[in-house]
Amino acid sequence: MKHKTELSLPVELIFDVLEPLQVGDVVIPAQLDITKVLMTITGPGGKPRQVDITNTLTEEQIMFFEDEIVDSFFEDNEEP
Repeated sequence: MKHKTELSLPVELIFDVLEPLQVGDVVIPAQLDITKVLMTITGPGGKPRQVDITNTLTEEQIMFFEDEIVDSFFEDNEEP
């Protein structure tokens, strides 16, 4: 028997900020590039370890995380 469901787990996002790029008269704004998505699991000996799950995610999921990081940055830096 099988049953599919969804599960939410905390992950750590590692990313680079790419500098703005000038292409002719057009400026491409700074962008985020997620390089790793790490999930902490407990090994058989009880020791926690981080597993890179980046390759298991779709481009849509990675873009969602990038948008979340940008939104969080602007929320944290809003003027009162």
